Amino acid sequence: MPTVPDASGEAPLQPPRTSERMLLALLLVVGSTVFFAGGDVGAKLMKETAPAPLATWFRYFVFFLVAVPWALYSKGLSAFRPASYRLQIGRGLAAVASTSFFILGLAYLDVPSNTAIHFTSPIIVMVLSIFVLGEVVGIRRWLSAAVGFAGVLLIVRPGTDGFQLAALLPLGSATAWALGALFTRMMKNEPTEVTFMWTGIIGLGVSTLLVLPVFHVPTGRELAYAVCGSLSFTLAHMLFISGLRLAPLSLLAPITYVQLVSAGVLSYLFFGDFPSYYTLIGSTLIAGSGLYSAHRERVLQRTPAMPAPPAQ
Repeated sequence: MPTVPDASGEAPLQPPRTSERMLLALLLVVGSTVFFAGGDVGAKLMKETAPAPLATWFRYFVFFLVAVPWALYSKGLSAFRPASYRLQIGRGLAAVASTSFFILGLAYLDVPSNTAIHFTSPIIVMVLSIFVLGEVVGIRRWLSAAVGFAGVLLIVRPGTDGFQLAALLPLGSATAWALGALFTRMMKNEPTEVTFMWTGIIGLGVSTLLVLPVFHVPTGRELAYAVCGSLSFTLAHMLFISGLRLAPLSLLAPITYVQLVSAGVLSYLFFGDFPSYYTLIGSTLIAGSGLYSAHRERVLQRTPAMPAPPAQ
């Protein structure tokens, strides 16, 4: 279509074409998966000598320093008046619980296994949406969920020598994140910046209470890991949100599973950990389950809305 000049006689700038917007959105989300994995590596490195609540506190402290100014710049003081305080508090508590369980899991599990188990959150969202939101789920999505659960069992291997109770920690993280996703769905008209800010406020408040009994002044090495990991985590969220501004979540959700690859590569580079055969097969099943669920959501989204992403 030819460009129509404006009143000044000059052609206005054209918005990016759909294909260009989609490509940029995909690149932003892929980048977010790398930084999410980087944040997890930083937390695991810090967790080697520091208590898990301290790693969680640093993550939310940096998150708070970025989220609050961004929300105030975008929305002004109205950011402090969300549509629902109750839902924002619920989401914030779910987010900090998810982060706490995830970082605790990093003390016992490698990053790829911890990440793979956490990625069962879409399955948990599906189950919870039936009881909480009254949604109807068809047989194909139940079968997809069963495949994802089989992937978890392969990684966890209950009843074998390879089983660790610590595997329940990332599963708890996934459950908490799923609850947060449901709260997000209930306030779908809330501006992203407002939710981002309230997550930071509540996360910092709760993590401060949790860290007080075990707080110690971090060493220079711990501080470096904490800052780098927390900045990586925060940047990951911002990249993901930027991607959502350019393309719908139903198209971008499958790309989040690239984090399983990012986690494996970074874990190998920093710790020399190569995912076990069971983790690789289990991760493939979980990713396949999630990809199919995302496909079904995209089909169903022609009428209803889709849940929030399971990115950690």
